[in-house]
Amino acid sequence: MKDKELNLFLLITLIIGTIIGGGIFNSPTDLILKSNPLAAVLAWLLGGFGVLMLTLVFYELSVHKPELTGGIYTYAKQGFGNYAGFNSFWGYWIGSIFGNIAFITLFFKTVNSMLDSHQLSPLGCFIGGSIIIWLYALIAWRGIKGASILNAVITIAKILPLLLVVVVCIGLFHWGTFTVPHWTTILASTHQPVALPHQLGAAMSTIVWCFVGIEAAVSMSRRAKKPADVGLATVISFVIVLILYIVISVIPMGILPADRLAKAAVPLATVLEATPIGMVGADIIKIGLLISLLGALLSWYMIGPEIAYVTSMDHDMPRPFSLVNKHDIPGFSLIVYTLLMQVFLVVLLVPQLQKAYTIAYTLAAAMTLVAYLLSALYGLKVAFCEGQGIFFKTVALLASVYSAYTLFASGIEYVFASALIFALGIPLFIKSANQLNHRERVAMVIIAVLGVAALILILAGKIKF
Repeated sequence: MKDKELNLFLLITLIIGTIIGGGIFNSPTDLILKSNPLAAVLAWLLGGFGVLMLTLVFYELSVHKPELTGGIYTYAKQGFGNYAGFNSFWGYWIGSIFGNIAFITLFFKTVNSMLDSHQLSPLGCFIGGSIIIWLYALIAWRGIKGASILNAVITIAKILPLLLVVVVCIGLFHWGTFTVPHWTTILASTHQPVALPHQLGAAMSTIVWCFVGIEAAVSMSRRAKKPADVGLATVISFVIVLILYIVISVIPMGILPADRLAKAAVPLATVLEATPIGMVGADIIKIGLLISLLGALLSWYMIGPEIAYVTSMDHDMPRPFSLVNKHDIPGFSLIVYTLLMQVFLVVLLVPQLQKAYTIAYTLAAAMTLVAYLLSALYGLKVAFCEGQGIFFKTVALLASVYSAYTLFASGIEYVFASALIFALGIPLFIKSANQLNHRERVAMVIIAVLGVAALILILAGKIKF
């Protein structure tokens, strides 16, 4: 293969670059709106443990099933059939598009916070976002190797401002600000009664969103120089990112009061404004956030078309998605991926960018969790049916339970919306499949009914985001 050139370092930077987008910069506000500081720490421990179990499942599968180079799509198909594989791909693929929309939304939210009275209009944001996605399509069109090297440079650049936050702010942390009263019953940011279990459940969607991309190396495994590097890169990246996320999201909660942090447009910038380096530090963070968002978007431009290509090669997507250009890039898939993003960019025409960002990333997390759950269940199947050791069995079981719990904890409205999106994929699968078995027909009917029900409830105002 022409571009089979992703070594361990490039795989690690691909994963970290994919995971660290806007989530880490916005995580203090995202979490404080849903949970109190101590509850957020508990959510990180619970969520981090669950993601670790998922990471270890990906690692074990990369070791025991190195021939499955299509990542989470291939795991679902191998374990549960063609239609399960297609839905794993479809949810992950559409989820990545919603995730990219969240990146672009946060990008222009940050730009506007820097422009004061000269903020871009919704139309200006839409035009700017359109320019970015087509420029990235051009970069991705020219090959994986060049894009991955550029991604590595951006990944290093985006980590530096985060280290600045740690160095400057750690000494300003105040335990009294962090330990809000009645933290298990009253949400400090809104003063509304919210029980601890609900705080933890609500925080899960943010934590999952923060870790979306942990499977990036698995999804790109056919491009890896050494198959063994895929699992190793996944574990190393998880450890680095988990430490960064916990430190970066928790420190601001001990510096700014919860109600002020909840209103921060760019929370890390607001925190640095309160330090001796003031506005200079705030501007550094905002620039770092912009770089980070652009880097994460580039990572997904490598992953999104790739998984559509692999799915098409297995005859679960229309054949044109398997067409490649002279740089060995799935050109048709890349163009369709960008066009779909262009359609969904209409959210930039909505003035309330924070709400649009929250809806986009929560829906992206819910869609991706379906793919994670299927991968974890396949790991469970391999561990028990092929007589693997107790370690593999345990992590696969815990990963399956965590994925199922987090999917429903993110909100039933998003589960219903996911059903609607899965239903929209049915015509594509029917067009691609050579034949349908009885189980697949039954599954499609169930998903179609749930999708129609979701649409009716949304139109009737019974489901609100």
